[in-house]
Amino acid sequence: MKNFFEAISNFFASLFGKRTPAPAPAPQPKPTSQYDRKRDEVEDSSDVPQDTVTTVKVKAVLPDAPGPFADDDKEDAIDKAEDEEPTPGPGTDPKPDTGGTTPTTPTTPTTPTTPAPKPRYLWCLDNGHGKLQPGKRSPLFEDGTTRFFEYEFNRDVVERIMKALDKHGVKYFDVVPDFNDVGSFLEERVDRANKKKSDLDKIYVSVHSNAGPAADGEWIPNTIKGVETWYAQNSKRGQKLAAVFQKHIITQTGFKNRNLKSTAEKPLYVLEKTTMPAILTENGFYNNKEEAAELVKDAVRQKIADAHVEAILEVEKNGIV
Repeated sequence: MKNFFEAISNFFASLFGKRTPAPAPAPQPKPTSQYDRKRDEVEDSSDVPQDTVTTVKVKAVLPDAPGPFADDDKEDAIDKAEDEEPTPGPGTDPKPDTGGTTPTTPTTPTTPTTPAPKPRYLWCLDNGHGKLQPGKRSPLFEDGTTRFFEYEFNRDVVERIMKALDKHGVKYFDVVPDFNDVGSFLEERVDRANKKKSDLDKIYVSVHSNAGPAADGEWIPNTIKGVETWYAQNSKRGQKLAAVFQKHIITQTGFKNRNLKSTAEKPLYVLEKTTMPAILTENGFYNNKEEAAELVKDAVRQKIADAHVEAILEVEKNGIV
């Protein structure tokens, strides 16, 4: 019986030839969500190949020194006028000596009021990353249970910045208040800032902490550390803006100055796609064991936030051209 079926099979094979198996169906692309990142969307400096990076050196200076947008001659003239004592004008006679005490009428001292400066820009403040995004965290600390989460650090610093700007009357837009419910969220961050209606010119500031190359769960060498500020390579205003922020962050924290960074080959998405001057600050390395221990401290986070506020106030005062 077996030979009979083999004979039938061979007969039909001789008539129609050997059939080629149907090709396997092409694999379907995995459905994407708002949290997935496209391959050409570079999120922060840890995604940029180092051989494509352009570095511009910037010096840290004292916070009260004239900034890059200040008019030095005007600053000197104001300082000189404030130091000079007023002298009596012509035709002014000194009061006669009456040999006694002249009764005086008590006066209530008045404090001159200075009107609050008019806001100059709308600051679009972006706390990078979100709680739903994998990675972007340090190795475990020595206690074996705690670690540094970048999304939490970024949000904490931005909240401190906004609290200070409220006191100074500076206008800002909280780009991602819902950071607990998002991941990378790059396109939406940029879209929110670009579509935000404002009578003021807009400036985009994205706050991050950095990461160096290391195996999963391993700390980087302590030689890799410090602060750097990124800008879109084709943006002169972005470069000037980055210099102001880098200066203040270095001065406030004392962290290593890694200068200004940009790249044409792998541009950072939020810097390239925003329709306004934009920068991204990388405030220390969270997978550097020593710096991560500093970045979890309340006092250090406050210094980083204060530095951002000082930079914002400098640009509010002097503008950016």
